[in-house]
Amino acid sequence: MEKNQQQFSIMYFIAALLIMLAIQNFLFAPHTESLSYSDFKALVKAGKVTDLTLGERAITGRLKEEGLEKFLPKEKIEELQKLGKGEHRFVTVRVNDPSLVQELEAAKVRFAGQVENTWLSTLLSWILPAVIFFAGVCS
Repeated sequence: MEKNQQQFSIMYFIAALLIMLAIQNFLFAPHTESLSYSDFKALVKAGKVTDLTLGERAITGRLKEEGLEKFLPKEKIEELQKLGKGEHRFVTVRVNDPSLVQELEAAKVRFAGQVENTWLSTLLSWILPAVIFFAGVCS
C-alpha cells in the first residue's frame, strides 16, 4: 500500500470514529440540564434535589419533577417538560461554598464526593500535538 493511501485510510478511520462518538453522545447520553448555582441552592432548600455527586469542578444530581415552577425560570421548566416526566439530571458549576455540606445535610439530601480523573486529558494534551507535529514532518 502506498504511503498516501495509508494516510488516507487512517484519516477515514479517525473521522469515522469521531462521528460514531458524536452520534453516541448525542443520541444515547441522558440529557443533563445546566443550572445556575443560585437555582441549585434554592432547589436544595426546597427539597427538590436528590442523589448529588460533588466533584472538584461540578455538582451533578437529579431533580424531583413536581413543584419546580416556583424555583426555576419559565424557560428551564419548558426545557424540562420537553424531555418528559420523571426525575431530570442536572449539572452546576461548583462554587467555593463552605456551608454547602451543612445545607445538604440539613435538607437531608444524599450526596457523595467524586475524585475527577484527568490523566487522559493531560496525556492527550502532551502526546496528541507531538503526534500531529511528527505526522506533518514525516509526510
